[in-house]
Amino acid sequence: MPPRRLSASGLLLALFCPLLLALSACGRPRPPGDPQAEADRGGGPLIGFAQVNHLNPWRIAETNAITGEAEKRGYRLLVTDAKSSTQQQVRDVSYLLARGVEYVILAPKEFAALRPAILAARDAGIPLILVDRMADGVPGREFLTFIGSDFTREGERIAEWLAGRMRGAARIVELRGEKGSSPEIDRAVGFRRALQAHPGMLIVASSYANFERLEGQKAMEEIILSLGRSFDAVYAHNDEMAIGAIQALKAAGIRPGQDVILASIDGGKDALKAIIAGELGASVECTPRFADKIFQVIEAHRRGEPIPAKIINEDRLFDIRNAGELIRSVF
Repeated sequence: MPPRRLSASGLLLALFCPLLLALSACGRPRPPGDPQAEADRGGGPLIGFAQVNHLNPWRIAETNAITGEAEKRGYRLLVTDAKSSTQQQVRDVSYLLARGVEYVILAPKEFAALRPAILAARDAGIPLILVDRMADGVPGREFLTFIGSDFTREGERIAEWLAGRMRGAARIVELRGEKGSSPEIDRAVGFRRALQAHPGMLIVASSYANFERLEGQKAMEEIILSLGRSFDAVYAHNDEMAIGAIQALKAAGIRPGQDVILASIDGGKDALKAIIAGELGASVECTPRFADKIFQVIEAHRRGEPIPAKIINEDRLFDIRNAGELIRSVF
């Protein structure tokens, strides 16, 4: 059988499909397929970004914001994806240093275990900027600065909101984030600190769900099997776990927003939709969109200007009073 001949339109489609597929990926994070090719585009300063993973909307939004800001300012950017492995993230930082980056941006997976990466950058004389999570090191001395939210205050704000909503008395289920990460540690500390002023607010169950929706759903299912309906509120360390918990509650015939009041942290679009639907009570913002601050720090440092040891983002609290108005402003 003779080979099939392509029509003119078929030939054009064959030639341009790869290009169209590449362009269609613009809305997704662009880490790790070919970091060499990414870094070779353009001629600006080379910056490295060591990301934890791209498993949820928050991480994707953060990577896209940093990628977009780098392009806008004419920087070349190398992005690595540790795929939720602490050991891989330490190797990623070493890789970025070996590539000769001028600055490293690091979103640490864990607090203590990323210290080798911090020391490697310090010993190489490469300024390191920690973003969105803290790690074991001295800002302003062992690394350049930390840029992110006040996780302790986030936990306090949720406790204060829940205490008001529950009139000072509730049996609370807590869904904690990734064990050993700074947001998991600080959001738990802040929440408990604020609850000390409300002795009727009691944590009756606490489970780790790693900031992931499916794990939040599974953890909530197990708690329902254990406690039945003997709880009134759920505090989730992020929106993804809260949405998973909502799914588990509904499957068990428990009405979120009526039988059980939920509150979480991150302030993403899905959370605000859940607030508008009456299923989630509140979410404290923890924005992933602060790439402008990162590059302002880089440019100020390159000019020889002093850099603050910590730069804390201003976050909002969303509930039924403002979710509809502000939903277009969140990730």
